[in-house]
Amino acid sequence: MRIDMWMDTACPWCYLGLRHLRAALSAFPHGDQVEVVLRAHVLEPDLEGPVDTPRAAHLARTTGMEPEAVAEEDERLRALGRAEGVVFDFESLVVAPTSRAHRVIAAAGEADIDAGATTGPDTAHLKAAEAIMRAHFEMGLDVSDPDVLIGCAQDIGLGAAVAAGALADGRWASQVYSDHQMGVGMGVDALPTYILGSRFVVQDRLSATAMANVLTTAWAHSREDGR
Repeated sequence: MRIDMWMDTACPWCYLGLRHLRAALSAFPHGDQVEVVLRAHVLEPDLEGPVDTPRAAHLARTTGMEPEAVAEEDERLRALGRAEGVVFDFESLVVAPTSRAHRVIAAAGEADIDAGATTGPDTAHLKAAEAIMRAHFEMGLDVSDPDVLIGCAQDIGLGAAVAAGALADGRWASQVYSDHQMGVGMGVDALPTYILGSRFVVQDRLSATAMANVLTTAWAHSREDGR
């Protein structure tokens, strides 16, 4: 079975969602037969470089959220993160473009194809995305910086050459654009969005338990459909 997940590395709900999905796959009896493909959905495609202003002020300016609403959502995310072993550091977070991060994630997926290891919860594709989001949300690093992205790749055992090549080769930029446009064309308007077995569409914030239940249901139907 295949799962397509539209996400952005700047989306904290996607960070939690990816962790929930990987945990669900690890516990699922058929998890090693499930392929997850991460699709880029860039929340701020016009962002050209890192932003000097704090994240809360940036969100207030770009989304119209009141500071109180930002603080309330951040506290909710911190509480949810603590339950998952995630320590969100929104005060140190660097708001930056995400397209380079998506290029490295996509290239990690190709490395999995070359290695014949495209299924299960521990693909380089999934680990690269999680490493980049950890650097962004927990370590206060600028994930538009090539050195940071290469370091994330090395941290998960992916060669520096893979990440450097993704940043230098324009075809990966085209892949990110294509994923984004595909999502827009499909009406993706909430992150994360999952399509399971080409049949079930699930959007937004699922708990780990809910993700496990959805995975079980989608698997059963995929067997009926022969997918």
